[in-house]
Amino acid sequence: MQLLMSEDRSKRIRDEKQRVANLIKDLKRVERAERSTRARNENGADLDEVQAEQEAITKRSEALQAELSEKDAEEGADEGKPDDGKADDGDEDQQEKGGEKSDKPGEESESSPDSKDPKSGDSKSDDAKSEKGDGMDPQDPSDQKPSDQKPGDQKPGESGDPSENKPSESDSPKPSDAKPSDAKPSDAKPSDSKPSGDSSQSPPSGDSPPEPSDSPQDQSQSPQSPQQQAEQQLQKAIEKMKEAEKELEQNKRADATEKQREAEDNLREAIDRLERILRQLREEEMQRELAKLESRLRRMAAMQSKVLDDTIALAATPKSQRNRQTDLKAGDLAFEEKKITLEADRAMLLLREEGSSVAFPEVVSQIRLDTTHVAERLGETKIDAVTQGIQQDILAALEEMIAATQKAQRDLEKKKQQQQGQPQQGGKQEQPLVEALAELKLIRTMETRIKTTTSRYAGLLESNESTAEETLPLLQDLSERQNRLYQITRDLVLERNQ
Repeated sequence: MQLLMSEDRSKRIRDEKQRVANLIKDLKRVERAERSTRARNENGADLDEVQAEQEAITKRSEALQAELSEKDAEEGADEGKPDDGKADDGDEDQQEKGGEKSDKPGEESESSPDSKDPKSGDSKSDDAKSEKGDGMDPQDPSDQKPSDQKPGDQKPGESGDPSENKPSESDSPKPSDAKPSDAKPSDAKPSDSKPSGDSSQSPPSGDSPPEPSDSPQDQSQSPQSPQQQAEQQLQKAIEKMKEAEKELEQNKRADATEKQREAEDNLREAIDRLERILRQLREEEMQRELAKLESRLRRMAAMQSKVLDDTIALAATPKSQRNRQTDLKAGDLAFEEKKITLEADRAMLLLREEGSSVAFPEVVSQIRLDTTHVAERLGETKIDAVTQGIQQDILAALEEMIAATQKAQRDLEKKKQQQQGQPQQGGKQEQPLVEALAELKLIRTMETRIKTTTSRYAGLLESNESTAEETLPLLQDLSERQNRLYQITRDLVLERNQ
């Protein structure tokens, strides 16, 4: 499932790159058309023709804006789905982990009013809220005051009740009618004063303030994405185009020219934002490709190291003691070596899809060819120094490629950090997967390996450990490698990979 999601993400990145690149091309065409129309307007071309051209450019711009808005809405919907799923999962986890805790607060909430009955603070506050919410029903205060008041007066509805607590207000009839619930005994001082003040404004006073205060902060603090910025700049350009149309209708060429210039600036800003998106997608794609390549190369290196160790252990068996069991073990090693060949095929496919590197595909191609030779020799129980030397070359090449991919990832991360907070310029070409310097180092390493292998074969011939008939195909393979190395070096110098 993880692999499918990873491949789907890679495909989405490629599709998004293609879409953004096409949008950039279309916007550049619109910007060139706008410049051409402005020049014709400045040169005094026919006003009706200029106006018709401007209307056509505006329509093309509106179509591009609709495409941008539609994609933005789709991305918002896609981002909303995982968030909802995670929120639901989080709620379920909280319900499972805190099931017992959720019951305890409920029990406490049910028992808390009973425990506070002697103080009657909660019941009085609830009664106060109900009185205000019911519109000062005369029956409510008459029912509540006998239970709230401790004095032995039997006239809860008269104005003489507040005189017991507030002597200064005893002579005035208005306070007794307006504040029958505010002037209560000392049992409910904090609980009664707060609900009465809040209930005069709105009953859910604890919930209402965050709603208006949070939304403006979210809108002001949430930064716009580059795509939203591009859409905004395109909208400004369309507005300027429409203003230019109105100026042309009124035969105001100078004013229309100024509006057209502003539209061109907005279009260039929109193109710059989209190119920034393209760079971000490219960086993400490179990070994923380098990580996948390193993982595959590490797997190949681990497999090759084991096969080499087993080959050396099997070759330690004296020739006089080798039998059918030795052939079977060599056959098993040949089968394991073929697995490395399959991994090399997958790595080659990955590099060909990426398409910007020159030396990396050649190294992987040589590794694949070497694994094929090793598998054939192991299948024939040739576990001599030649087979072991080829295996060592494979392992050395894999380790060098792993080091190169790690350095490429570090360079990419360093460049990404340097670009943060700095104005970015629109790139005219995509950044290669691996820098030219890293590829030159790989080419130098391949040349060194060809030289070392040639010397090894010469030593085997001089020591009679190998025959000329057996060594000739290996030397021909070295000759082909030397020729390919010349070709990829030439391609790198001529920048044919870009």
